[in-house]
Amino acid sequence: MFERIINANVIDVINGKPFLAALEIENGRVTSIAGQTEWTEDEQALDLKGKYLSPGFIDTHSHLITYSSFRKQLDCSPENVGSISEIIEKFKADQNQLLVDGWLRGYGYNEYELDEGRHPDRFDLDRISTEIPIYIQHNSAHMGTVNTKALELIGVGLDEADPKGGRYGRDENGQVNGGLFEFPAMAKLMAILSDADSTMLAENIEAGAQDYLSKGITNTTEMFVGMLAGETDYKGLLKYLEKPQKIRTRWAIDYNMLQNMPELKDATAQELEKKFETLSNGYSTLEGAKFFSDGSIQLNTASIRGDYYNGAPSDELQLEQDALEALYHEFQARGFPLITHANGDYAARTVIEAYKNTRSTKTTEVMNRVEHIQTVTPQDIQEMVDNNIGGSFFSNHLYYFGDIHKNYSLGPERVQDMNPVRWAEDQGMTFTIHSDCPVTDVSPLGSMKIVTERKTRNGEILGQHQKLSRAEAYRKMTIDAAKLNGTEGDEGSIEEGKLADFVVLKQNPLDETVMLDDGLVEQTIVAGEVVFKK
Repeated sequence: MFERIINANVIDVINGKPFLAALEIENGRVTSIAGQTEWTEDEQALDLKGKYLSPGFIDTHSHLITYSSFRKQLDCSPENVGSISEIIEKFKADQNQLLVDGWLRGYGYNEYELDEGRHPDRFDLDRISTEIPIYIQHNSAHMGTVNTKALELIGVGLDEADPKGGRYGRDENGQVNGGLFEFPAMAKLMAILSDADSTMLAENIEAGAQDYLSKGITNTTEMFVGMLAGETDYKGLLKYLEKPQKIRTRWAIDYNMLQNMPELKDATAQELEKKFETLSNGYSTLEGAKFFSDGSIQLNTASIRGDYYNGAPSDELQLEQDALEALYHEFQARGFPLITHANGDYAARTVIEAYKNTRSTKTTEVMNRVEHIQTVTPQDIQEMVDNNIGGSFFSNHLYYFGDIHKNYSLGPERVQDMNPVRWAEDQGMTFTIHSDCPVTDVSPLGSMKIVTERKTRNGEILGQHQKLSRAEAYRKMTIDAAKLNGTEGDEGSIEEGKLADFVVLKQNPLDETVMLDDGLVEQTIVAGEVVFKK
């Protein structure tokens, strides 16, 4: 730990330009910032020698728990496999290394990128094993596929009816083929996977957090405690918080767990905040209660206005407005900020109306939020602004799935206004951008690049008129992220009195000639301590 930084080009995120300065640090906070007109020397200080000192990046929506556990699963992303046959071969070849808690698991496949052009099914996975349960998660995280043994273990019969808000994939005879679409269809699977080892999970989270630090992230939000392994997610995060902390964390908890888990069903938000903050020595806190209004656009399970471009009808809401309002009243009475997933514009508008109608029970100053909001209109955005509702756009979709959305999901016209960040910026909305990692790679600089270029994998620009400038994009991962979290008094910009949470960059990220990627990151500093160094 050091008490002084010298010869630093400090990035002023408010004015969008750097200035040469020296900083004094005490008890993990900046106590003074003095402009420099020439180089200085101090052997006791951290000398950046003209490198760029930025506020640490604030990740407002990813899934650290799931990402951390994926490190021990088969990577089925388009970068690693090209076909269902290759998935089968890799599972067979690496079975001994991949077998964890009696399961074989994989993640990240995209049916559009597989040679077969379809989802794997139980018949495919049975070729790997009929004795070991197998589960592969889709890259949307909103569905997955299992083999016959897994169906038996989770108690889903081949003639099982679809659950409300979800559905099962079917073979030509109408029987369940192993596809589990949306969280209601995955509920029985999650109940089984919750038997995972919480101690191992805590160790995985610690290793995953180090990867986040290497990207310059100093504060991250786990946006769905319960997504990976149900109740074990919560038990694992508590064990993780008992370890020495290097990164600041915030935790959004599945509302079902907050209603039903014995340890949580009577807890108030204030009690959980105190618990997390005490265990972590102030490095961690509660984010809020997490809800789902709809599904995924690329799976056609998001609720949009009108039909999908490929002719599929818009999917039904997972929670209707009256159900949302009842839940919002309940959880706001317990003091929880509300976070609701809504990819489609129909779902988003339903959430906005439910937030408006339940303002009477809101007790926290932290903004209620709508997550992803990929197809909202200017009118939807204005309603959010007028009612102090925050949001976060899943702009990474433009690069990772933009070609799919143009050709199948939304079509060549509607896709131009997907993730309409320009509208949101111009209308004064409080919002951020995010990776939803592990759905897409966690990289704040990479996300900034995507939102300023709006290029797809194939190099096509979608929505030139919706681009942000570099300075605007940079604020989304720093000061605007802090505003959304309600922590702008502590982080998001380099100012006296704020936390000494920084990322050191080898070049100026606001310079249009500089490539925005993780290669810029040289060091990450939390509370005045270097926690990552290249």
